[in-house]
Amino acid sequence: MIRQAFVATGVAGVLMLTFLIFNNLLFDLLGIELESFKVAGGIILFILGLQIVLGLEIGGSSAGHKSLESSDRIGKKSMAGVIIGTPVMCGPGTITTVMILGAQDGIILTLVAVILALFCIWLILIFSAQIKKLLGETVLVILSKIVGLLLTAIAVHTIWTGILGLIALSVA
Repeated sequence: MIRQAFVATGVAGVLMLTFLIFNNLLFDLLGIELESFKVAGGIILFILGLQIVLGLEIGGSSAGHKSLESSDRIGKKSMAGVIIGTPVMCGPGTITTVMILGAQDGIILTLVAVILALFCIWLILIFSAQIKKLLGETVLVILSKIVGLLLTAIAVHTIWTGILGLIALSVA
């Protein structure tokens, strides 16, 4: 479990760092303003939050099933990196957050936050069985709903600041 947690957080970390370092280049290359990305990313975060709060699944999970079926070919280490590290730990919501924070607060501060977050995630993955046993299924469900609600509130704020920024750009 320790090795799988390390691989998953490593894959997520590499992806987060890539988007953190190249976010300005990506924005410039695509001609996207940070404010537009805030609105689009905020919508994605809002949808993810709704999925958590309401227990919805948007977009299906057929890709995950294919990955699980072919687990014999890719091995447990690779499977942990692909299945956990990519869509779960570093999906659209995480990429959006890292890019926005990197552009707003700078690479160094965001890098420190990413490293601390990855370390916390790694610890949670390692001790997940003990945490589940300690808290119980009901408490974990309640906590996930609260986190989903907080995520939707953060998303609304991100969308709002993006809209205000776009209005300011159009007036200027």
